[in-house]
Amino acid sequence: MIWLLRLLQCTWGLPQTLVGLVFFLVYRKSPHEKVGSVIGTRWPRNDGVSLGLFIFYPVNSESMRSHEFGHTIQSLILGPLYLLAVGVPSFTWCNHPACQRYRREKHVPYSALYCEKWADVLGRKFL
Repeated sequence: MIWLLRLLQCTWGLPQTLVGLVFFLVYRKSPHEKVGSVIGTRWPRNDGVSLGLFIFYPVNSESMRSHEFGHTIQSLILGPLYLLAVGVPSFTWCNHPACQRYRREKHVPYSALYCEKWADVLGRKFL
Protein backbone atom coordinates (compact mmCIF):
# COMPACT_ATOMS: atom_id res chain seq x y z
CA MET A 1 0.00 0.00 0.00
CA ILE A 2 2.82 2.43 0.83
CA TRP A 3 4.29 1.99 -2.66
CA LEU A 4 0.92 3.04 -4.15
CA LEU A 5 0.78 6.20 -2.01
CA ARG A 6 4.33 7.08 -3.03
CA LEU A 7 3.52 6.45 -6.68
CA LEU A 8 0.50 8.76 -6.40
CA GLN A 9 2.63 11.51 -4.82
CA CYS A 10 5.14 11.16 -7.69
CA THR A 11 2.46 11.34 -10.39
CA TRP A 12 -0.82 12.91 -9.21
CA GLY A 13 1.09 15.05 -6.68
CA LEU A 14 4.17 15.68 -8.82
CA PRO A 15 4.28 19.52 -8.57
CA GLN A 16 4.40 19.56 -4.76
CA THR A 17 6.72 16.54 -4.62
CA LEU A 18 9.25 18.33 -6.86
CA VAL A 19 9.16 21.42 -4.62
CA GLY A 20 9.46 19.13 -1.60
CA LEU A 21 12.53 17.48 -3.10
CA VAL A 22 14.22 20.88 -3.38
CA PHE A 23 13.45 21.60 0.30
CA PHE A 24 14.71 18.11 1.22
CA LEU A 25 18.01 18.74 -0.55
CA VAL A 26 18.40 22.13 1.14
CA TYR A 27 17.78 20.52 4.57
CA ARG A 28 19.55 17.22 3.80
CA LYS A 29 21.70 17.50 6.95
CA SER A 30 18.66 17.76 9.22
CA PRO A 31 17.35 14.57 10.85
CA HIS A 32 14.94 12.55 8.69
CA GLU A 33 12.47 9.81 9.54
CA LYS A 34 9.74 7.77 7.92
CA VAL A 35 6.32 9.22 8.71
CA GLY A 36 3.61 7.00 7.28
CA SER A 37 4.31 6.92 3.56
CA VAL A 38 6.48 10.07 3.43
CA ILE A 39 9.89 11.37 4.50
CA GLY A 40 9.73 13.62 7.53
CA THR A 41 12.42 16.18 8.21
CA ARG A 42 12.87 17.80 11.60
CA TRP A 43 14.15 21.16 10.49
CA PRO A 44 15.52 24.11 12.51
CA ARG A 45 12.42 26.30 12.03
CA ASN A 46 9.27 26.88 14.08
CA ASP A 47 6.82 26.28 11.23
CA GLY A 48 5.96 23.31 9.07
CA VAL A 49 5.23 22.50 5.46
CA SER A 50 3.99 19.50 3.54
CA LEU A 51 5.08 19.01 -0.06
CA GLY A 52 4.12 15.69 -1.61
CA LEU A 53 6.47 12.96 -0.42
CA PHE A 54 8.14 15.33 2.05
CA ILE A 55 7.02 16.97 5.27
CA PHE A 56 9.03 19.40 7.37
CA TYR A 57 8.33 20.28 11.00
CA PRO A 58 10.11 21.59 14.11
CA VAL A 59 12.37 19.26 16.06
CA ASN A 60 10.12 18.90 19.12
CA SER A 61 6.60 19.16 17.71
CA GLU A 62 4.71 15.90 17.36
CA SER A 63 1.42 17.78 16.86
CA MET A 64 2.86 19.69 13.90
CA ARG A 65 4.24 16.41 12.52
CA SER A 66 0.71 14.99 12.58
CA HIS A 67 -0.74 18.19 11.11
CA GLU A 68 1.73 18.21 8.23
CA PHE A 69 1.00 14.55 7.55
CA GLY A 70 -2.65 15.57 7.29
CA HIS A 71 -1.65 17.95 4.51
CA THR A 72 -0.02 14.95 2.80
CA ILE A 73 -3.41 13.24 2.67
CA GLN A 74 -4.89 16.43 1.20
CA SER A 75 -2.19 16.29 -1.48
CA LEU A 76 -3.21 12.71 -2.33
CA ILE A 77 -6.85 13.78 -2.62
CA LEU A 78 -6.33 17.03 -4.54
CA GLY A 79 -3.29 16.16 -6.63
CA PRO A 80 -2.18 19.07 -8.82
CA LEU A 81 -4.83 21.33 -7.25
CA TYR A 82 -3.20 21.00 -3.81
CA LEU A 83 -0.84 23.96 -4.14
CA LEU A 84 -3.68 26.32 -5.12
CA ALA A 85 -6.43 24.90 -2.91
CA VAL A 86 -4.32 24.30 0.21
CA GLY A 87 -0.75 25.57 -0.23
CA VAL A 88 -1.48 29.20 -1.08
CA PRO A 89 -4.28 29.70 1.49
CA SER A 90 -2.25 27.94 4.19
CA PHE A 91 0.92 29.93 3.47
CA THR A 92 -1.06 33.19 3.47
CA TRP A 93 -2.96 32.33 6.68
CA CYS A 94 0.33 31.50 8.41
CA ASN A 95 2.56 34.29 7.12
CA HIS A 96 0.59 37.34 6.02
CA PRO A 97 0.77 40.07 8.68
CA ALA A 98 -2.95 40.88 8.34
CA CYS A 99 -3.87 37.22 8.96
CA GLN A 100 -1.49 36.99 11.91
CA ARG A 101 -2.96 40.19 13.39
CA TYR A 102 -6.53 38.97 12.83
CA ARG A 103 -5.83 35.66 14.60
CA ARG A 104 -4.09 37.41 17.48
CA GLU A 105 -6.60 40.24 18.00
CA LYS A 106 -9.75 38.15 17.50
CA HIS A 107 -8.33 35.09 19.34
CA VAL A 108 -8.95 32.94 16.27
CA PRO A 109 -7.19 29.57 16.34
CA TYR A 110 -4.87 28.61 13.52
CA SER A 111 -7.20 25.70 12.75
CA ALA A 112 -10.06 28.07 11.90
CA LEU A 113 -9.02 28.05 8.24
CA TYR A 114 -10.73 25.21 6.36
CA CYS A 115 -7.56 23.52 5.11
CA GLU A 116 -5.83 23.68 8.51
CA LYS A 117 -8.74 22.14 10.38
CA TRP A 118 -9.02 19.47 7.68
CA ALA A 119 -5.27 18.72 7.99
CA ASP A 120 -5.61 18.33 11.78
CA VAL A 121 -8.48 15.86 11.35
CA LEU A 122 -6.68 13.86 8.65
CA GLY A 123 -3.41 13.77 10.57
CA ARG A 124 -5.10 12.42 13.70
CA LYS A 125 -7.01 9.85 11.68
CA PHE A 126 -4.22 8.49 9.48
CA LEU A 127 -1.03 8.83 11.52
